[in-house]
Amino acid sequence: MAEMGIKVSRLKSLQPKQYLVKTTKREQKAAEEKKRLKTITEKVNQLYSQITDDLKNLNWEDISLFQKGMFYHVVLPSRIKTKMRRLADFYGELVENDYTNLVSPKEKIEQFYDDYFDFLEDDFIYTYVDAPRNRTHFPKGLPKTLLGYNIGIKIYKQMLNTLGFIQSEPNATKEVQAIYRKLIESPDVNCVIYKDLVLLMKKSLTKDEKIKIVGESIFERYQNRPTSKRLVINQSIVLDSNLMREIGEKRLQSMIDDIYYYSKENFRVPFEDMDFDYF
Repeated sequence: MAEMGIKVSRLKSLQPKQYLVKTTKREQKAAEEKKRLKTITEKVNQLYSQITDDLKNLNWEDISLFQKGMFYHVVLPSRIKTKMRRLADFYGELVENDYTNLVSPKEKIEQFYDDYFDFLEDDFIYTYVDAPRNRTHFPKGLPKTLLGYNIGIKIYKQMLNTLGFIQSEPNATKEVQAIYRKLIESPDVNCVIYKDLVLLMKKSLTKDEKIKIVGESIFERYQNRPTSKRLVINQSIVLDSNLMREIGEKRLQSMIDDIYYYSKENFRVPFEDMDFDYF
């Protein structure tokens, strides 16, 4: 250095004094941010696991229905919605920082994130109820996030509990048919089975209420098919054993016959106008 005419002290003064300090602070800050994002990732994975367990163990009674006209919006319990909101917030932060590679299961959590804002955040899962037979339709179906937890069956069970009875469509999808078949097995449900549709009623309804609902269903059957033959008990119309005993086979057959002849003579006349008393 001396030969070059440069003193060591002069050389040191020419070096960027803060370079190493700034580099160290930048690396430390990056490490802290990475640690923070890793912690958030762990929270996301944990929340998703908790939510899936909650959905598996969800009881139909925990599902609420919010009515708007002929539409019923499905509302999940607040304890689950709170976890869903936290998961969406945490995952959104990971997306902003491009740090989603450690979330697991990644595809399902990504799907949840999309479904949350499209359906779950504002309770945008809804069904249309077609009065007076309470046929239910899900215009948008269920979000993919809720599939695989029997949520559909639980929603229909709550619909049945809320409305008192529901009736399927003759052209119901395989998924809906499967739900009705499952609900028939419920010990607190009465059923009337035709060849192409099913009527379900709460078993807790009064005998008079059940007779009226069954009568209206039979009446509609004949009104929609005026050329149909009379329904035959245990062939073209089947009632579960408890309901059959409650109504009585003779009374049921008399009701079927009277409604058949009345509907042929009074096409499109309301069932309430019949002068028959089955109660």
